[in-house]
Amino acid sequence: MTYNRYLPEQLDQLVLRIFDIAAMLREVSQNAKRAKLDDIPMHDRKAVLWCKQLEQWAAKTKINVDILLLNRSDET
Repeated sequence: MTYNRYLPEQLDQLVLRIFDIAAMLREVSQNAKRAKLDDIPMHDRKAVLWCKQLEQWAAKTKINVDILLLNRSDET
Protein backbone atom coordinates (compact mmCIF):
# COMPACT_ATOMS: atom_id res chain seq x y z
CA MET A 1 0.00 0.00 0.00
CA THR A 2 1.32 3.42 -0.94
CA TYR A 3 0.87 6.33 1.44
CA ASN A 4 0.16 9.71 -0.11
CA ARG A 5 1.04 12.82 1.84
CA TYR A 6 -1.93 15.15 2.34
CA LEU A 7 -2.08 18.71 3.47
CA PRO A 8 -5.04 19.35 5.78
CA GLU A 9 -6.58 21.46 2.98
CA GLN A 10 -6.43 18.48 0.62
CA LEU A 11 -8.24 16.33 3.16
CA ASP A 12 -10.87 19.07 3.46
CA GLN A 13 -11.34 18.98 -0.32
CA LEU A 14 -11.82 15.21 -0.23
CA VAL A 15 -14.36 15.55 2.56
CA LEU A 16 -16.24 18.22 0.60
CA ARG A 17 -16.48 15.82 -2.36
CA ILE A 18 -17.98 13.19 -0.06
CA PHE A 19 -20.44 15.77 1.29
CA ASP A 20 -21.43 16.69 -2.28
CA ILE A 21 -22.18 13.04 -3.05
CA ALA A 22 -24.16 12.71 0.17
CA ALA A 23 -26.13 15.87 -0.64
CA MET A 24 -26.93 14.57 -4.11
CA LEU A 25 -28.27 11.29 -2.72
CA ARG A 26 -30.16 13.13 0.01
CA GLU A 27 -31.88 15.21 -2.69
CA VAL A 28 -32.81 12.03 -4.56
CA SER A 29 -34.29 10.49 -1.42
CA GLN A 30 -36.24 13.64 -0.55
CA ASN A 31 -37.62 13.89 -4.10
CA ALA A 32 -38.62 10.21 -3.97
CA LYS A 33 -40.39 10.76 -0.64
CA ARG A 34 -42.25 13.81 -1.97
CA ALA A 35 -43.28 11.83 -5.05
CA LYS A 36 -44.38 8.99 -2.73
CA LEU A 37 -42.29 6.42 -4.57
CA ASP A 38 -42.55 3.02 -2.95
CA ASP A 39 -39.05 2.00 -3.87
CA ILE A 40 -36.05 3.05 -5.92
CA PRO A 41 -34.34 0.36 -7.99
CA MET A 42 -30.59 0.61 -7.50
CA HIS A 43 -27.44 -1.42 -7.98
CA ASP A 44 -25.95 -0.87 -4.54
CA ARG A 45 -23.47 -3.71 -4.00
CA LYS A 46 -20.39 -1.66 -4.91
CA ALA A 47 -21.64 1.45 -3.14
CA VAL A 48 -22.21 -0.50 0.08
CA LEU A 49 -18.73 -2.05 -0.22
CA TRP A 50 -17.13 1.35 -0.91
CA CYS A 51 -18.89 2.87 2.10
CA LYS A 52 -17.59 0.08 4.33
CA GLN A 53 -14.07 0.57 2.98
CA LEU A 54 -14.35 4.34 3.35
CA GLU A 55 -15.43 3.95 6.98
CA GLN A 56 -12.44 1.69 7.64
CA TRP A 57 -10.09 4.11 5.87
CA ALA A 58 -11.47 7.05 7.87
CA ALA A 59 -11.07 5.17 11.16
CA LYS A 60 -7.47 4.22 10.32
CA THR A 61 -6.71 7.78 9.24
CA LYS A 62 -8.10 9.13 12.52
CA ILE A 63 -5.96 6.70 14.51
CA ASN A 64 -2.84 7.65 12.52
CA VAL A 65 -3.43 11.37 13.03
CA ASP A 66 -4.18 10.86 16.73
CA ILE A 67 -0.85 9.03 17.06
CA LEU A 68 0.97 11.83 15.22
CA LEU A 69 -0.58 14.38 17.55
CA LEU A 70 0.30 12.35 20.64
CA ASN A 71 3.88 11.97 19.47
CA ARG A 72 4.08 15.71 18.81
CA SER A 73 2.76 16.53 22.28
CA ASP A 74 5.31 14.12 23.83
CA GLU A 75 8.11 16.05 22.10
CA THR A 76 7.20 19.31 23.81
